[in-house]
Amino acid sequence: FIEGGIDGAVPGNLQDAVNASVRHTLRKASALGTAVAERNFKLVYQPVVTLASGALHHHEVLVRFGEEESPFPMIRMAEELDLIEQLDVAVFERAAEELDDNSKLRLAVNVSGRTITSPDFIRQVSALAKAKHSWNGRLMFELTESATIDDLSLADRHIQVLRDHGCLVCLDDFGAGAASLAYLQQLRLDVVKIDGRYIRELEHGKRESTFIKHLVQMCGDLGV
Repeated sequence: FIEGGIDGAVPGNLQDAVNASVRHTLRKASALGTAVAERNFKLVYQPVVTLASGALHHHEVLVRFGEEESPFPMIRMAEELDLIEQLDVAVFERAAEELDDNSKLRLAVNVSGRTITSPDFIRQVSALAKAKHSWNGRLMFELTESATIDDLSLADRHIQVLRDHGCLVCLDDFGAGAASLAYLQQLRLDVVKIDGRYIRELEHGKRESTFIKHLVQMCGDLGV
């Protein structure tokens, strides 16, 4: 517990710490904005294989900033500073170039729950997808669960626009965060990716197995 100074003033050392923290946050925010605007990030491509045969199914596009091992802190900051749509667009544009360069490539691109409700994002993707008939069935959007979708009805309308243009839509890491049964109830999807921790726990007991079994059955009944 820290008491205020005279007349409730903040002690100098505490004020200095607050100011330093603000300056640090502003520097990181500025660096992130510059990285997004100048496309100063790299993409890595994680292979996703068919379990039964081991054959390559597609690649998931993952963004990396500098030497940072996990992009999650930067992505969270992008969401908090309202930069996530710009980041999603930048990653999508880079992935689109890869699809154009390799006609056999199939890619899954992450998109935030905030971005999926943006009319501008949907218009941009739709315009490109209309012009790129070779993309049909080769581009998937993975709807991340880090940001809650406030308007599921609007999100579903946008998802159907993407699907109408030959894109697949996946609900990413179901069970890990914001994604809930309401998402499955209100969003018409192609794929549900169950969070890995549930899969890893399958060997530990009946509760985990029962949960996964019924989730898979429910998705099958919904045509997912």
